[in-house]
Amino acid sequence: MTNLIDLSPGELVPKLQQMLDDGADHFQVLGVSATADTEEIKKIFVQLARSLHPDLPAFKTPAEKAMATRVFQAATRAQMVLTDPARRAEYMHEQGISGGEDGPPAPNPDLARIHAHRARQLITRRDWVGAEESLRLANALFGEDVDDHCRVDMGWAIFNNERNLEEARAAESREIWEAVIEARGDPAAVAQAHYCMAIWCKLNGEVPLVKKHLSNCLAINARHVEAKREMRLFERRRSSSASHPRASSSSRRSATGRHDANGKTTGEHNAAPPGAAAAPGRPEAKKVPLKKKPTLLERLFGKGR
Repeated sequence: MTNLIDLSPGELVPKLQQMLDDGADHFQVLGVSATADTEEIKKIFVQLARSLHPDLPAFKTPAEKAMATRVFQAATRAQMVLTDPARRAEYMHEQGISGGEDGPPAPNPDLARIHAHRARQLITRRDWVGAEESLRLANALFGEDVDDHCRVDMGWAIFNNERNLEEARAAESREIWEAVIEARGDPAAVAQAHYCMAIWCKLNGEVPLVKKHLSNCLAINARHVEAKREMRLFERRRSSSASHPRASSSSRRSATGRHDANGKTTGEHNAAPPGAAAAPGRPEAKKVPLKKKPTLLERLFGKGR
């Protein structure tokens, strides 16, 4: 890294100006490594600010003051982002910057928990894209110190993120929840994974597995509100189907005619459409001519007899 603090104001400002034009990141602007801690970053910024502030006597012309203002604001912004753990992690993720020279970010469980908490706030706002990104980063920062709740939340964010292909997000979310269930780690997280799997099975047509996962969830956490509600709905549907086995055929009949109290189809909506052939085995209706009654005059004068 360039040792920027050793440069004079007249040398430092033009150099930073050029670095910004070349697309320097926050670490390069401050002249620190990606592994620099918060205290080091604050110390470097204070030293740079003494040479960058636009009110310094070294910057006399409007052009010099404007250049100093730009680089001072860039350094201030870099310091603010890099000294906030959550913002720093998000920035590094967006820029593709690792915690070291190579490989994934260095494990940082405290930072991971901060990022996971922020992701749960995004989930309540249904920001599935932001939640998935934050949770993926949080899981990477946990390293070997796996957090089952974070994994379950990540599966839920992936499952609901419509920017992902439907088959891909369905497969990945199921794999995550099944791994949590199989590991049998934190009981609360395992219960939540079973609930998520129940919803997954419900939406993907695997109805026989819905009750299994809901039962497993409630066996671990009997107070799981969402699972209790889904179980009531499931039982209600099952009991309704068992007590009305001919519901589907009745529905098909109702599409062509109304039903009376005895379940018989009335003729009001049962007639064939115009031009249709008569139903097989049913005789065609014959037209019967109506006999006209004679009027009073016709009866008096003998007409119509």
